[in-house]
Amino acid sequence: MKKSYLVLCLLFLAGISVKSFAQTDPGTTNLTHQWTFDDGTAKDVVGTANGTLMGAATCSNKALNTLSGGYLDLPAADIAINTYPAVTIETWFTSSGTNTTVCTILSYFGNTTGNYGTDYVFISPTSCNRVRAAISCGNTSAPWDAETGITRGVGADGKNYLDDGGTHQMVVTLTATTMTFYIDGVSIGTVDYTGTNAISALGTQFAYLAKGGYTGDATWKGYVNKHSLYNKALSADEILYLFQKGAEKDAVITATASKLAFDASNYAETFNVTGLNLSAPITLTAPAGISLVNTSGNPITSIPANANNFPVTAAYMGGVVDGMIILASGSIKDTIYVKSADDSQCYKQLYPDGNLILDPGCAKLTNFQGWGAKEVVNIFTQPENVYCGATSIKIGNGTGTCSGSLDILDGAAKILLPNTTYRGRIMMKTIGGTFQVGVDAGPNQEFKFDTNGEWKACEFIFTTGATIGANMYVNNCGGCTATAAYIDNFELYVMQDPLLTTSITSEAFEPEYTASAFTVTGTNLTNEIEITAPAGVTVTPSILPVSSKNEVVAISWDGVTPVDGNIIVASTGLKDTIKVKSTANGSSGCFTPLYTDRLNIITNPAINSLTNLSGWGSKSSIDIAGMKDSVFCGSHSAMIKGGGSLNFELTGLLKPNTQYISKVKVKNYKTFQIGIWGYDILATSDLTDSIETNGVWQDVVFEFMTGESLGATQGIFINNYLLSGTLAFIDNWELYEKPANAIPGVNANNSKIYVSNGKLIADFVMTNGGNTTFFVYNMQGALLSTQSINAVSGTNRVELSSKLNSGVYVVKMTNNNNDAYFKVVK
Repeated sequence: MKKSYLVLCLLFLAGISVKSFAQTDPGTTNLTHQWTFDDGTAKDVVGTANGTLMGAATCSNKALNTLSGGYLDLPAADIAINTYPAVTIETWFTSSGTNTTVCTILSYFGNTTGNYGTDYVFISPTSCNRVRAAISCGNTSAPWDAETGITRGVGADGKNYLDDGGTHQMVVTLTATTMTFYIDGVSIGTVDYTGTNAISALGTQFAYLAKGGYTGDATWKGYVNKHSLYNKALSADEILYLFQKGAEKDAVITATASKLAFDASNYAETFNVTGLNLSAPITLTAPAGISLVNTSGNPITSIPANANNFPVTAAYMGGVVDGMIILASGSIKDTIYVKSADDSQCYKQLYPDGNLILDPGCAKLTNFQGWGAKEVVNIFTQPENVYCGATSIKIGNGTGTCSGSLDILDGAAKILLPNTTYRGRIMMKTIGGTFQVGVDAGPNQEFKFDTNGEWKACEFIFTTGATIGANMYVNNCGGCTATAAYIDNFELYVMQDPLLTTSITSEAFEPEYTASAFTVTGTNLTNEIEITAPAGVTVTPSILPVSSKNEVVAISWDGVTPVDGNIIVASTGLKDTIKVKSTANGSSGCFTPLYTDRLNIITNPAINSLTNLSGWGSKSSIDIAGMKDSVFCGSHSAMIKGGGSLNFELTGLLKPNTQYISKVKVKNYKTFQIGIWGYDILATSDLTDSIETNGVWQDVVFEFMTGESLGATQGIFINNYLLSGTLAFIDNWELYEKPANAIPGVNANNSKIYVSNGKLIADFVMTNGGNTTFFVYNMQGALLSTQSINAVSGTNRVELSSKLNSGVYVVKMTNNNNDAYFKVVK
């Protein structure tokens, strides 16, 4: 009896069912496009939708090769995926093993709106360290919220199992109502579409391989062995057949690296080798100065013929290397170029030892984390952008700001101690403006640098607080203007030199604001810290111990003595100066409230400090001692310089179904916006209005009505998110609850706006007539229509001209510069 038959019988006797895995050939009737790359080009071997290689992408080893970057651009309009009755997208790929720390998309059909992908379907083996397929249509402001998707997370070890250097198959099928996602021939889930998601709603502006529609995402790196498109939703049996058939019909060797660069700091690189359809083992040869070893560290000269994802480490043994590692099986061959560089004279460290950065030579992304566009460049790929040695790291996509971030591995708390001063330095080359080094040190601190396209040493010093935040990063967010930067020689140490720092450089006082505070930190000092102040100003305490760390010093003004001088903080031959000034003209002299009988919800309207205000990015309180010409009146105003947001949290302060009005004094350059979030649980985005004062102080008025239910949190903000604004000054901020009906003479009990026979009707009673205008808005704040009538005394009834779909709307009724709001559900 055959052994297999015996085992089968035993399974039946034990009551264990045996499942048959059927396979069905899908044929080529419904195969509309296919890219195999077998002839060394990106041509469509089934249709006419030939691809265009972009950036550093090439065709090699019978695959699209994006190991050095780049992507494939496909003619999306010609493919017209939105005309298919059903869709199957099959992609075979071999990953580089370096995509895990970034957000990437492998196959993308859809559009791009601003910086966001929209109206898309995508497949990704490394979607922010997840395996994911998703469709999103009809939402351009937050398309991720509209996604119908299927996700497979990381393994128990925290690693992405499809970014392992091996060859895999991913398939997504779309029917009229559902999406199904397959990995290596096996379905991992089916979901029904939500919202307006549908094949017919997909965009046909862009189609990519190794790139997505989100401009801040990095390109995917590896090989795409085959990419196929069907106008049918293949069955599970058909997809299993394609998986069993494999990615290639011809013999091929692929390695997950094409070029390796070494120096004394980066002396080992691991790549994976896969062989398909080979008849002989793969031999390995390397040039002098390079040793090839297996995972046990033993020298290796060959691997099995059809090895899948076999790890090989190339170790640099010293000397000058400029040659090739050759992988061969019969006549089938693959090559990896290798080269060495001398980094012995790259830089003199700030201190002989104690560098806290794991990878100061910036050789591997796996030694960092972060998001967006970032990559290692070397003397092969971009020699002009390597400072010294073999490698540097590029951050940003080269086209937009806030497009990438290199973060400290496992966060700031992994390497930083509380209440400690640190000194750092990075060699940096910024492209197009400023980049920043930031640290959540408690509080957050950011240091901006512009090297004008040259390599320069960028130094920074900071002191941590009692609690350290989550991150330390290098990026082009927070008001930075550069689109990319290259960094090398990353150093960070506990400060070893004497240092004396204060938390502010200036302060000012007025009759309504007579007390403030600042912090002092002394590092490696030998004498006590002495603090002196000009007449009329008192500092407490005036003597601090030599080991002060963020010690709080209170400042008070007597309210009488004119002040225009300096507070001096000194120790051990070091001195820090704080400018201080007073004014007898307080904020009350230039602040006329909208209402005198109502409570201003903004508790710090004069913005003499950022107390009770929140936000993000480059926001600060400025004063007449440091920036006199930019203060509206009194002693202080707020400033947003570059990218930032000034927020006032309103959670617990707003009421449902209530009208509110805000007024704020603003001077800005280019476009900013004022907005509200969380005002209605049904709203899919914030309600905003633009601010353009052209550099002149002006009153900005913003009105809104809350919904029947509020969001989880609420707040009002002023910022330049995704706008052109570069600089704004803010003062005299007010927010009030308006009366239930703010138009005098309107009978609130007998006035309403409602839907009748599909039409929007305004029915209202007025004591006195007059011109009345109705504005109809959707829940995103977009104005849909405007209609004016000459209302009469008594009952008025008018059919508004808006042609509206089903949804929730707000109607503003204006009469004699007074407003009333109505919420309508159609």
